[in-house]
Amino acid sequence: MLSLLIWQTFTYYAVLENICQEIKEQLKLNMKQLHITLLYESLCPDSRNFMHQLGPVYEEFEEYIDILLVPFGKSQSERNGAIFHCQHGPAECKGNRLQSCVINSTANQAAQVKFVVCQMLAPDYSRIDQCANEAGLLTDVVHCLSSETGTKLQLQAELVTKQYSPSFIPTIVYNGVFDQQLQDHSLRDFRGTVCYMLRQQNLLPSSSTICQ
Repeated sequence: MLSLLIWQTFTYYAVLENICQEIKEQLKLNMKQLHITLLYESLCPDSRNFMHQLGPVYEEFEEYIDILLVPFGKSQSERNGAIFHCQHGPAECKGNRLQSCVINSTANQAAQVKFVVCQMLAPDYSRIDQCANEAGLLTDVVHCLSSETGTKLQLQAELVTKQYSPSFIPTIVYNGVFDQQLQDHSLRDFRGTVCYMLRQQNLLPSSSTICQ
């Protein structure tokens, strides 16, 4: 009898914990968030420098941010993706394509950011598997790179990038509208700019001390 009571109590709390977790996840989905689009290039020194800000800021503000990572920059396509020309040469084209493939393999933005930051700060592409593993991702990058999927992903990235016609890479866009002043501030102080935008949109609860 006692063992049955213990089992029922354990089962009750296990179910309750699952329900609470589901509620937390749903609340996070329903919460209004700051939408950020990051236009960058895989071998761009300024893009790489920005990753030092992106990693810690996203980790701190993850629940308040919805981010779209777009690896294309000032590249151009010809003949519907048969050829791509990239600002820093063919190696960058490969890197942009690689990042599109991995980003597309998951809807988990935290994993996307973790991979991109890791890969962007690596000296070359030899750390693809290591960065993917650290981000908890399992993806067939080789197949995507050499297939039509990789081409389509880069053409999609090109379409998004062309919406903003960036003159500088990386370009940081808030809520789908480019603002030069926010861009300049973001490059210098991404965290401060995110806090400013969150306050402007009243996205922080009154009890939050995250931006103090």
